[in-house]
Amino acid sequence: MKSTPLTEGPISTHIRNITLPLSVGFLFNTMYNVVDSFYAGQVSTQALAAMALSFPVFFVIIALSQGVARGSSALIANAIGAGDADKEEAYSGQVFSLGFLFSIIITAAGLASAIPLFQLLGAGGNYLELANAYVRPLFWGAGFFLLSSMSNAILLAHGDSRTFGMVLVAGFFANLVLDPWFLYGGFGLPPMGLAGIAWATVIIQGLGGLYLFATVLRRGYIQIPQLLEWPQLKIYGEILHQGIPTAFNMMSIALGFFVSTYYLNSYGEVAVAAFGVGTRIEQMALLPALGLSSAIISIVGQNNGAGRLDRVQECVSLCIKYGLVLVAGASVMLLCFATPLVRLFTKDPAVVEVGTTYIRIMAFIQWAYV
Repeated sequence: MKSTPLTEGPISTHIRNITLPLSVGFLFNTMYNVVDSFYAGQVSTQALAAMALSFPVFFVIIALSQGVARGSSALIANAIGAGDADKEEAYSGQVFSLGFLFSIIITAAGLASAIPLFQLLGAGGNYLELANAYVRPLFWGAGFFLLSSMSNAILLAHGDSRTFGMVLVAGFFANLVLDPWFLYGGFGLPPMGLAGIAWATVIIQGLGGLYLFATVLRRGYIQIPQLLEWPQLKIYGEILHQGIPTAFNMMSIALGFFVSTYYLNSYGEVAVAAFGVGTRIEQMALLPALGLSSAIISIVGQNNGAGRLDRVQECVSLCIKYGLVLVAGASVMLLCFATPLVRLFTKDPAVVEVGTTYIRIMAFIQWAYV
């Protein structure tokens, strides 16, 4: 199947065609998180705080997978634009073996360090047990997160954002069924509590990742023999050279969450829960900007490979302008609807009060994410 030719046609049209499906998918993915937080809140405020406590630890998976994915997507798109089929195939094949290696490292390191990290954040007793019960399944399922990210990186390089968007929408509806089932049990399944919410996420990520991988194979973007080739350190180096800055950037976000949670923990579980809710609402407000950041990788990559630097400059300029306008609208939304948005996650009045204050303060710095 041919790629979407991003080196031809209006840049604004390509931005819209890539950004809209992703933004819709990210919206449903955020609602997915709302469902997770809702059911965690049904267990207790402590369970909701435990989920928030685990977020900076779990975010390491996201940071590393996105770093490798974005690096590979940029290189593949560049090869497509340059018409270099050999490089395109080499990058596409090696990215999966690199992702597999990262998943092993993440799983081993995550399982070994989770409890010490939670203790460093001040968690103990039942609070510690809840946080660990939630995060352990996520580390066991790290490979599925990487498979999904690597497959989407290839699709995005070819200009396809619709497939991943549809997977995110389907994941939301699957989560509506799996969360309460795994949490409370039934149909032969014992109640799993907060860990059940995490296992639901792992299963949904696994199914989504396998579907995306099958799509890549079906379209002929990669062949089975390419997956069986020995690791090529030169290509690994090129992918990491592109992806490490993104990974470090996201790791700095994880470090920020870690430091914030460390100090917030001294104020109690209400403060941690409110911070967790607030960060999820911020994610919702930043959905269009996230879509733009994905669009710019494929469009710039293909046009840079084709030597169309004029289109590269136009794409960057338009994405910045669109991003500022969209984030300004999101800031107004946060200021006006902070309390109702927090109540989507929890009915605890103390959490709602603290979360509302946090959201209204953060509304003034959303522009910095562009």
